Amino acid sequence: MNLFGTAVAPIMKKQHSGKIITVSSVAGTGPSIDGGYARYGAAKAATAHYTRYLAQDLGLFGITANCIAPGVIATGRIMATVIPGTVQSNRDRAEFIALRRLGTVEDCAKVVEFLATDLSDYVTGVLIPIDSGLVRR
Repeated sequence: MNLFGTAVAPIMKKQHSGKIITVSSVAGTGPSIDGGYARYGAAKAATAHYTRYLAQDLGLFGITANCIAPGVIATGRIMATVIPGTVQSNRDRAEFIALRRLGTVEDCAKVVEFLATDLSDYVTGVLIPIDSGLVRR
C-alpha cells in the first residue's frame, strides 16, 4: 500500500525529520449515495488509517505523516467517465458541492505543498479532504 513511505522511513529516522504524504479519497470517508465503490472506498479508508498509524509510530523521530482525500477532481479519467446531460454529468456533480465547481489538480497540489513545507511542522496524523465541502462533517 505505501511502499515508498516504508522505504524512506529508515532514512528519515536517521536524519530525525521527514514528511510523508499519502493520497486517499473522499470515497474512503463513507459510502457514496450512488454506491458501487465499496472496494475502492475500503482501500482508501485503509490508506488514511495507515497514515494515522505512521504519524503515531514515526512522530518520535520528527517525522510527520498526513493524508489528502481529493473529492471530485477534474482529471482526464473523471472527465471521460461522464455523459453530458445526465445525472452523472460534471455539471450535476458540481451542484452538490459548496463552491459549485469541480476541483483541479492544482487545488490538490496546493495542499500537498503546504504539507511538504515547514508551515505544517505541527500537523500530523490528519486526513485533509480537498472536496469543497462535499464531505460535510
